[in-house]
Amino acid sequence: MAAPTSGTEAAASAASTASAATARLGGKRSKKKALAQANGYAAESSGRRGPSGQELRGPMQRTTAVEVVPEDVENPFQTPAIEAENVHKVYDTIASHWNHTRYKAWPRVEAFVRSLPKHSLVADLGCGNGKNLPHVKEACGFAVASDISAPLARIAAEEHGASCMVADCLTTPLRAGIFDAVLSIAVLHHLSTPARRIQALREAARLLRVGGQLLVYCWSYEQDDERSRSRHRFVAQDVLVPWSFRTPGLKKGKAAATPAEATGAVAAEEGEGVSGTPETWEEQPPVCQRYCHVYREGELDELLQEVPDLVVLDSAAGTCRVGWWCRLLRHWKLVCHCPAKMSAMRPGCCRKPQTVPGR
Repeated sequence: MAAPTSGTEAAASAASTASAATARLGGKRSKKKALAQANGYAAESSGRRGPSGQELRGPMQRTTAVEVVPEDVENPFQTPAIEAENVHKVYDTIASHWNHTRYKAWPRVEAFVRSLPKHSLVADLGCGNGKNLPHVKEACGFAVASDISAPLARIAAEEHGASCMVADCLTTPLRAGIFDAVLSIAVLHHLSTPARRIQALREAARLLRVGGQLLVYCWSYEQDDERSRSRHRFVAQDVLVPWSFRTPGLKKGKAAATPAEATGAVAAEEGEGVSGTPETWEEQPPVCQRYCHVYREGELDELLQEVPDLVVLDSAAGTCRVGWWCRLLRHWKLVCHCPAKMSAMRPGCCRKPQTVPGR
């Protein structure tokens, strides 16, 4: 018969068991980190922050340079093949997963929306899953949202009870000159030609009333450590950015150690793993390649010079710490929106041109 165990001995035994368990766990994590580092990835936190203020962990995003050949430079309304394939089709494919990863409005966007007067009418062009819409409602405003992706527009409408439609941000079915504010957040960098980017800005200006404001965000090419804490580094201005997603209940098998698996190991360590058993593991979904045109310093301002109805109110955000160019603009003059003749004033037009002193 075994001798009774004292309280001190029992505590020592429990501590030894806990230490062994911790060592095993630590060993697994160390192996994951070593695997990630062996494949060129940094498994530890780098102190970088995203636009929402969240800490960014894991590897630098690798991009692929792509050449954009304009198909019809005279017609900005014709969607280029690269946008149809690597923007529209991609977002239709990843809409559900995108919704689970983009759940919080960026602080500056939220602050802008909350600064608007009560009962403001806000157009969110390229609204995605509608993450900005709750703040419009909380600020006692009314939002009209649109996105080129039908699955994303449906998510925005169903989850936020918003008025949302499928529409191109270059030509929306919305009335001109009635909106107090327009949001264009992370939309311009998915347009592949200067003419299309300018048209998107003109469309936003068309919707604004005189004095209405436009908030624009677009991705910055300048992503060095001195200016941005983003994990992205771009090899060119026109790039394909990979989107790897993992669906709940879906895991990769234990095959060869690839960079993608290393990324999955890091994600699991950060609490982003998914549940499931080895028997339910399936093939990893294919990586989608999103087209982006990232903007050099001053490039957005050059585009805005082609939209004289807008004047910059605030450009202080710059690329400071988050890797995005940001501009807050105001519509400052009345223009003619008569369908029959958009480019010149007509006799008896409902609107007359108005200038601002000193402009």
